[in-house]
Amino acid sequence: MNLVQHILERGQADPHRIAISDGREERTYAQLMRLVQQVSNGLRQGGHTKRNIAVLSENRMEFAEFVLGTIYAGCVPVLLDPKWPLGEMDKVIRQCEPGLIACEGRFAADLAERYQEIPQLYFGEDQQAGSYCSWLAGFEPDAMAEENPELLFIGYTSGTTGFPKGYMRTHLSWLRSCEATEKAFRLNHIKHVLAPGPFVHSLSLFAMMQSLYSTATFHLLQEFNAESILNLCSREPDMILFVVPAMIDTLLHLAASSTAQISMQAVISSGGKWPESSKQRCRELFKDTKLYESYGSSEASYISYLEVTGEEQPDSLGKPFDGVHISIRDEQFREVPPGTVGELYIRSEMMFAGYHQLTEETESVIRDGWLRTGDYTLLDQDMHLHLAGRASNMIKSGGLKVFPEEVEAVLLRIPAIRGVMVFGKPDDRWGEQVTALIQWNGEQRLSLDEVRNYCRPYLASYKMPKQLIAVERFIYTSSGKIARQLMKHDVREEMI
Repeated sequence: MNLVQHILERGQADPHRIAISDGREERTYAQLMRLVQQVSNGLRQGGHTKRNIAVLSENRMEFAEFVLGTIYAGCVPVLLDPKWPLGEMDKVIRQCEPGLIACEGRFAADLAERYQEIPQLYFGEDQQAGSYCSWLAGFEPDAMAEENPELLFIGYTSGTTGFPKGYMRTHLSWLRSCEATEKAFRLNHIKHVLAPGPFVHSLSLFAMMQSLYSTATFHLLQEFNAESILNLCSREPDMILFVVPAMIDTLLHLAASSTAQISMQAVISSGGKWPESSKQRCRELFKDTKLYESYGSSEASYISYLEVTGEEQPDSLGKPFDGVHISIRDEQFREVPPGTVGELYIRSEMMFAGYHQLTEETESVIRDGWLRTGDYTLLDQDMHLHLAGRASNMIKSGGLKVFPEEVEAVLLRIPAIRGVMVFGKPDDRWGEQVTALIQWNGEQRLSLDEVRNYCRPYLASYKMPKQLIAVERFIYTSSGKIARQLMKHDVREEMI
């Protein structure tokens, strides 16, 4: 099965409906099919069938057309992040050995010099040799889709804990994810979809695929802009918004002072834990909007979901999506009883196919068909997951384990705290000291004793912060998560 062929053929039932709009240009489903077939012909005639094709670009119409055409042709798009430093970029390009690089015009000269042996196209307005537009014009829209290609694309983890790893996703995995979205979120007929994050991260790219699968209109934004998002949501009825928690906070701040009539059918948050205070403000501001929080990863795709009603438990990750099998195990790979914290393993048809050219790393996370998530969770009597924390973030203080995520979830219930990151600061006596970076909400500042008194009913004494450090802002990865390593490095530099 070719996922792009499948979704575009569905779109031909309403060929004049707008498939993608960026506010300046539009592509109907009929036009998109023609463009995808032209791209596919170009790649095949260039001898790139089944080759990796690197794509380096911000969100733009050409990115969408080209990636869809690449998949249709049976090639494998390799998504490069424009925010990567040159060293990382070079390592990934050398590793994936692309047959072609498609990039924005601003990168063209540098890439042409660095990779003279790799053909290139660049996205831009002109018709000069080497431009995507002039290249595309040379091919007819009559290509047939490649049947049963092995991979859909190769994306890269955000690299919060080390060098990005390429995760390989299959066509079937995202078909099952599209089916899961419609079933779990109980959405009415999907007409308009918006995902303002970068395409190079799977959330926004998946949202576009979901929109096309549902024969809806995907609204493409070059970058996150809260005002543009709210304007779109006031113009287009029943918008479905895919976002990460960091975006929601900015949207709420602007929406609180806006007089626009905002119409959203649903807000679906993923990519990190959604703070309780933000959920409550969303319920107050967007009273008729369904609110959902989904939990997953680049490797797992969807794992669980939760409808945000105000009645859910603060640390709940919700129930597993249909088709997701859950197993919570100890360090000897033995299943633990319900209600016991252990490492979460999952199995589903939505899982990734492994890390690109990293056999040992793949074998370290897949065991007997089960994907090791690296998250410690428990399963309650209602079959809802609860997050304790990530193994890679664990703090060891006085011989005891502390998960930063558990402490952060409690601290984020305090109205005076807007954002928080907990980490282990090296300590001669305890090994590591539980330390909290705090972004205050407004002018109010709480003392360490006041914060610890609030935490007392919810946390054991050894889990409570021993130090608070105020920060003006957090550094985020391009996928919307707090860049923990960079924040820890910056704090330690200031302490020297």
